[in-house]
Amino acid sequence: MNDKVLFMIIDNEVKYLAGSNMDHREWYTSLGLDVSKFDSIVRGFVIDGKIVFFKGSMFNYDDEVISAACIYSPSIRITMNNPSLEVYCGIVINGAGQKWEPVVKIGEDEITGFVKKEEPVKKEEVVYTDNGPLIEFKNDVQDVDFSKRAILVTLVVLVISIIIKVILFSGNMILKTSNFLDVLLVVSQVVLLLMCIKGYKEKSINTKYFGVAASILLVLTFDFFDVVLGILYFLFSIDQNILIKIGEIIKLLIEKIKKKGNK
Repeated sequence: MNDKVLFMIIDNEVKYLAGSNMDHREWYTSLGLDVSKFDSIVRGFVIDGKIVFFKGSMFNYDDEVISAACIYSPSIRITMNNPSLEVYCGIVINGAGQKWEPVVKIGEDEITGFVKKEEPVKKEEVVYTDNGPLIEFKNDVQDVDFSKRAILVTLVVLVISIIIKVILFSGNMILKTSNFLDVLLVVSQVVLLLMCIKGYKEKSINTKYFGVAASILLVLTFDFFDVVLGILYFLFSIDQNILIKIGEIIKLLIEKIKKKGNK
């Protein structure tokens, strides 16, 4: 569904997002808005000749959603340059991998909103294209199984990192800078990893950024083991399946080596 255009009604204005991999919640968060109010925001998307309005985590509709559909759909039609777009409210979730269908169709006689053709579309209503984030995160932080796995992995990384630092400090092999910067770097790594554990417990979508930051600081230690640890945790923070595939490849290589050894 990459061809859909997302929209949200913020402060009585329609905002649009096209060509992006972000969902509504990620987009809303990127705007610096109060996440606690997200479920009360009327939002939707334009796709397959339809404008679909909804709100909440279950894509429901109520009187507010229907009212918004009646008021704002003419403006959306003009912005999309498609006066024949049909207007709907709510979505029926048939199941994973199946096509979702809108619930209620709004009749043309119910649409009350009106935008004069001679009036220019407001700057805030211009559709813009986002080429997507610099890093595309694949992990589902809301998934319970992933959260448990992420907490365990982060704990292992934290423990290994601390062990490495103890060895480096005791051997005076840490970064060739002032002691203050050394300590600040190590403390920052520990704090970020602890924030990751807390974030995964709370299923916060911002946890992925803490994970990337912690990975970068691990690499900046410029110790071989920290660099490897940082790269692995960076890959895990982006997409756990990358490490799973790497593990499968290593497993196959080990099996091949064992078979050659037995011959």
